[in-house]
Amino acid sequence: MELNRRRAVQLGTAATLGAVLPGVTNANIDPNPDFEAAFERTLARLKDVFSDLGFAETQPLSIVTGDDAYNGGLRHDFDQSALPNEAFVIQPLARVGDIAEKSRADILPLFHEIGCHLARGTDGQVATRLMVRILTGNLGLDPARIAFVSVPQSTDMRPVLDEMGLPFPEKVLLRDDVEALAARDASGYFFPDRFGEDYLVTMGVYYRAGETDEPAPATYPPSPNWTEIGEIVIAGEVAPLGISIGAERLTFALTGQYPTWDQRLGLLFSKVEQDGAKPPGLAAFRG
Repeated sequence: MELNRRRAVQLGTAATLGAVLPGVTNANIDPNPDFEAAFERTLARLKDVFSDLGFAETQPLSIVTGDDAYNGGLRHDFDQSALPNEAFVIQPLARVGDIAEKSRADILPLFHEIGCHLARGTDGQVATRLMVRILTGNLGLDPARIAFVSVPQSTDMRPVLDEMGLPFPEKVLLRDDVEALAARDASGYFFPDRFGEDYLVTMGVYYRAGETDEPAPATYPPSPNWTEIGEIVIAGEVAPLGISIGAERLTFALTGQYPTWDQRLGLLFSKVEQDGAKPPGLAAFRG
């Protein structure tokens, strides 16, 4: 049975999820020490980068939301309304909908998103330039391996990408506007209120893994050779513009190392226990 990830998150409760999601392996497998060490180095580098750029670090919210009816009470995206301007946060997250896709190499039970809001009055071109400079300048990712997925409104970003050696026609896959809006999957539009109608216009940032020289994606979703490592908010009124980066996937792009689902499972349980709560969605991860 194929289950839409957004629908799985909305279902929320462990009882419902247990009926539709496959079981998972046990949580007693040790973490991958090489990856976890590389991951900590990635976080340290990102903290230094954002701090040097003048952004203040904000403490993350608990991974437990208290809203048991949605995503089993686990936080599934960093809260746009809680992050102030000119600040960044390293937010731990878990999505129950990901259990159905745990066989994918880039899906983990516990992951971290670095969210960053820019100063008020900033435009999408500034956000786009910031993301590219951090990834290619500060962190040294190969521009040839970077591509973007967005909607036609992102053509305003063309001067920035062309200027930075990422030719817009070669690097940006433009989705059908109506299709992307209906999908609500953040590759083109992001809805800060999961049940609301207000949205932000986004550009998904993808990185090509492995030894393949496959060109930038021409169809959506991209092939498994491309993994989404971040998102640029380029327009919208419901939250400040900014960027977000997946810390684990960025670590993979930098080092080629990535843990298995099972190697990260115990860390999810430990994180939830640290927050002193027992959200019902955690049972779905136990299988």
